[in-house]
Amino acid sequence: MAKPLNAVLGTFFFQFWIIFMGLAGYMLYRLIVYRESWNIALFVVTMILQLRYVKSEAFIKFQLWFNIMEWFDKREIVEMEKPKKNNSMFCFHPHGIYSMGMVHNLYTKNTFFENLVVLSSRFALSIPFSGLLLTLFGLEGVHPENLTKLLKKGSNVGIMVGGFEEATLTKYGENRVYIKERKGFVKYALRYGTTIYPVFTFGENNMFYTFNGFQSLRLWLNKFKLIGTIYWSRFFTVPEPHIEMITVCGKGIELPKIENPSKEDVDKYHQIYIQGLKELYDTYAPKYAPKVPLQIY
Repeated sequence: MAKPLNAVLGTFFFQFWIIFMGLAGYMLYRLIVYRESWNIALFVVTMILQLRYVKSEAFIKFQLWFNIMEWFDKREIVEMEKPKKNNSMFCFHPHGIYSMGMVHNLYTKNTFFENLVVLSSRFALSIPFSGLLLTLFGLEGVHPENLTKLLKKGSNVGIMVGGFEEATLTKYGENRVYIKERKGFVKYALRYGTTIYPVFTFGENNMFYTFNGFQSLRLWLNKFKLIGTIYWSRFFTVPEPHIEMITVCGKGIELPKIENPSKEDVDKYHQIYIQGLKELYDTYAPKYAPKVPLQIY
């Protein structure tokens, strides 16, 4: 299937983000091993300068022109019900390698993505150069101060609940989510009576092949915000094009407003969330991932 030229160009433009990630990793390696003063200064100054940048409408228009999701054989956004337009938290799974279902569906008109504020880790946004591209595209930090501000305003926010650990668990042909120990998002949602929506992108884990050995070690590295994933495709770091990327937004879970939720409150609604995620998966997996069970870690 022939791909639109703009999608091809956009997919390869996206590789600059990967190159910048590699350069930042190399800088960090030399900083730690060789303690080079010039490298330390460059790393710190670059991170500080990036803090001055904010969302750029011009960069967003430039990025949206590429329509990167057209790189894949099929791209679709499905809503099990019409989501609310405010005071909602959309929780995305699986993380995969690039989180394409969350990031590159952003600003899609007439969907819940249209007015969504996508949140990323402070670590990812502070990485020299690559973090700058995420910031210009409108991603914000998921740190407590910013999350609290957005929920108080009644904004719709999108978060990748499984984080680095879920990325580490990525395996071609399988659907794995890291959620059992992730409860903080429920606590914040309870404080502001925010509606939670589970979101699952079928196809996210099939963009790349991954190294799956030493899983425990790689998950341990994630505790220090170190990447624990090795991946590749037939085109190196370019995603496999012949897959379907179907992002499904599940039914909203209405939470009561509890200013200081107890552990029991959090555990109760965390289990309800997991059941909602399972319901979403069980409903659409027969069509988009037949005979592939959902693995919950």
